This record gives sequence, structure tokens and C-alpha cells, in this order.
Amino acid sequence: MDKSNILMIGPTGTGKTLLARTLAQKLQVPFAIADATTLTEAGYVGEDVENILLKLIQAANNDIKKAEQGIIFIDEIDKIANEERGTSRSPVMSPEKGVQQALLKIIEGHRSLGSLPRGGEKHPNQEMLKINTRNILFIVGGAFVGLDKVIEKRVSAHQMGFGAHLIEGADETNSKLYTQMHPDDLIKFGLIPEFIGRLPIHVALNDLKKEDLMQIITEPKNSIVKQYNGLPQT
Repeated sequence: MDKSNILMIGPTGTGKTLLARTLAQKLQVPFAIADATTLTEAGYVGEDVENILLKLIQAANNDIKKAEQGIIFIDEIDKIANEERGTSRSPVMSPEKGVQQALLKIIEGHRSLGSLPRGGEKHPNQEMLKINTRNILFIVGGAFVGLDKVIEKRVSAHQMGFGAHLIEGADETNSKLYTQMHPDDLIKFGLIPEFIGRLPIHVALNDLKKEDLMQIITEPKNSIVKQYNGLPQT
């Protein structure tokens, strides 16, 4: 059974990173976290996209075979969306689109081998590591602020008049809208079609409510309330 990469959409604090880390712990596989905002194309100032694979190898204690079965979580993926919404098919290559194209090299399944330097920096005549990315699960996440407006605009165009279905409440609206999300909505947001095609599973996380926040600060074993109560009182 082939793996299917995942796109998670949700506001800050809803637990996107925790979900990915917990999944890796349950499966007992190496896990690495990367921030998309620091990624750049090869040859530019910033973190090389291929360094994501190096982080995974380091998490696997330099065991490449073990790293080839690991999980990589890339956060803030919405920050590399093309700022000029709706122009993702433009022939002009923007920096954001360039990073998406660079990520394709390691995410796409049929391009099985990726090479990267042992020390993280490329030098002439340096021995390069080889890693098969075919079975590495990529989970990308982001807040995607404004995507709900893109979906709402498309959906409302087909729901006008007396037969339109009305949804009450902002939270209910967002949860309903994300269930109707279409790849074209992500393209209008600024992601390129090739990148979206490598992320077949789309998951939307609900906003945190007051009851959820109460559980977070009180129930976990390392909750902030328990930590505060454990501090010496002066």
C-alpha cells in the first residue's frame, strides 16, 4: 500500500504539529519538523529544501534505511503560496513558486532518489548521501488565512435565491466550508497544481472553543495549570 501525503489546515494552536508527532511516536518511526518560511531555492540565501531530509536522517541516528520509513512535517506551508492569488499558472517564476517546485523534488513518489551533503552544506567533490523518498510520509500544515473566503465565494455562487442553504455561526460556517474544499480553491490561494497533486488527503481542523482551551490547560500531565501549581510558592 502506497503512502498518501497529507495537507492539514487549521489555526495556530489547534495541534497540527502535535498530531504529526504523536503519529510518528505511535508508529515508532523517525520524525522531523521543518518550517516552510525558512526554505529557499537552491543557490539563494536561506535553508536548502534538501536539508529537510538531513534532519530526518539525524532523527534516525544516521540510519538511512530507517529514515526512508519516517515522517516529515512541514509547517507554515501557506506562507510559500504565491502572493498574487489566482496567478499560479503564470509563466513568471516567483520565489514562492520556486520553493514549491523545489519541494516537489523530494515529495513526488516517482523521483525516488534525492542527494544531500553529509554536513548540510554543499561543496565540490563532496560525498553525497542517497535517500529514497518514496515511502517517506510528508505532512504539511498551515493556517491558510483567507482560504475560507475563497471557498465561500465559489460555493455562494451556486447557492443563491430561496433554495440556498443557510449556515448560522462563524465556527459552523468554517467547518462546513472546509468540507466543500476543492483543489481549485488551493490553486486560487496560491499553491501550484503540481504541489497540490502530491497532497491527496486534505484535513481541516476545527477552531478551539472555550471548552477545548480549558481541557488543554488543565487535563494533560504537563498542562500549564499543573506546572504552575508545582512551582514552589513564595
